[in-house]
Amino acid sequence: MKPRSARRWSLGRRLTRRALALVAMGWLATVALSLVALNHEFDEMFDEELQALVETTILSLDATSETPIPRSWGVTTADGERLLRVFPMDVPAPVAPWPALDGNGFFESQGWRILRREADGAVIEIAHSKAWRREETIEAASALLLLIVPLGLLLLWGLRRLTAQATAPVSRLAHSVAARTPDDLSPVDPDGLPDELRPLAVSVSAYLARIAALRQSERDFIANAAHELRTPLAAIRARLDLSADPDAQAAITGIDALTRRVERLLQLSRLEAGVGIGKGPTDLVRLVHLLRKEISPYDPAAIFFDDGDLETCAVAVDPDALAILLRNLMENAQEHGDGTMRLRLTPQGTLSIANPVAGTPPLAFSRFSAGAESTGQGLGLSIVQALSRAMGIGLDHQIADGVVTVTLNFAALVDRSGPPPSSV
Repeated sequence: MKPRSARRWSLGRRLTRRALALVAMGWLATVALSLVALNHEFDEMFDEELQALVETTILSLDATSETPIPRSWGVTTADGERLLRVFPMDVPAPVAPWPALDGNGFFESQGWRILRREADGAVIEIAHSKAWRREETIEAASALLLLIVPLGLLLLWGLRRLTAQATAPVSRLAHSVAARTPDDLSPVDPDGLPDELRPLAVSVSAYLARIAALRQSERDFIANAAHELRTPLAAIRARLDLSADPDAQAAITGIDALTRRVERLLQLSRLEAGVGIGKGPTDLVRLVHLLRKEISPYDPAAIFFDDGDLETCAVAVDPDALAILLRNLMENAQEHGDGTMRLRLTPQGTLSIANPVAGTPPLAFSRFSAGAESTGQGLGLSIVQALSRAMGIGLDHQIADGVVTVTLNFAALVDRSGPPPSSV
């Protein structure tokens, strides 16, 4: 069962959401309390309006000596919202949306808020529909909420900006680490980082320093071991070469194979140390011809080279490094090939090395990844990949119809202006 991958998340978005949720909860609580306070204040305001109308009506009655005639003002009671009626105390109360009331003061009955007062033999009743009061309160609350919406959008924008600014050092640190090359083990610069991130930068720098020390120890060991082994192997081969013993002559092949492995280890250590990578120029045509004769001196037909009718092809790379790269590719093709190796050079600066293979062809560019039938240690192709990257040579490979083709692209390195180079 495959383990579930951890869900990715953003620190900035999480901070924004949580801060916005906290502010929204505070706003909702504030709005709820505001609505309660607004409803209370509106009720007081409407009650004060009723009292003012009652006082005004009493003053109007005091100004006349006539007995008040029962009458009502306002909208009809069928769909009315506010109602004012005045009638004498010694007559029955007219029909109203509420039952007869006794005494003075505020009353609430059948959806109405009523203020009743008796003065100078008259009864004054002023009422507000509670539904109308609620409608007015809701309209005021809606206007308040409409004012809050743009403030909320402004707050969201401000939170996103503030969160982005607060997390910018984290993003810069992540981008600086991600942009590093695999060989860049320099310390992480803690300048500009907040106190919360400085321990992380210091820890990463210490970790990179330990890795750099281990890699340097590894390179030193490989270089020293390879260098120390070259002289004893050369001496052993010379002694075996002088011997007439058939077993000694047969051991020369093993000594040569071991010598090549030591050479490749030395090449790898020099490459990782950045030693011996010059800018040339190198005559690619001449170099391939020399390697062809060196790798297959007794059977030239085993390696076919189509130079594209080019007499020279100058490329801006180090000749020794390019020779190591091509030798590793050609020896790998010769070891695993099952027929004629074909090299083809185009005027555009593309060199392809193709060879037929039997079965599943091994072609792994990772270090120590050797095929099942390989006699090597899987260093050749890893050296090829590292050299091509160091010299800026495009490297590609494909396998089709039992033929392995490795393509080297020198297009960016071809010198089309100068004379043919005198060196290889």
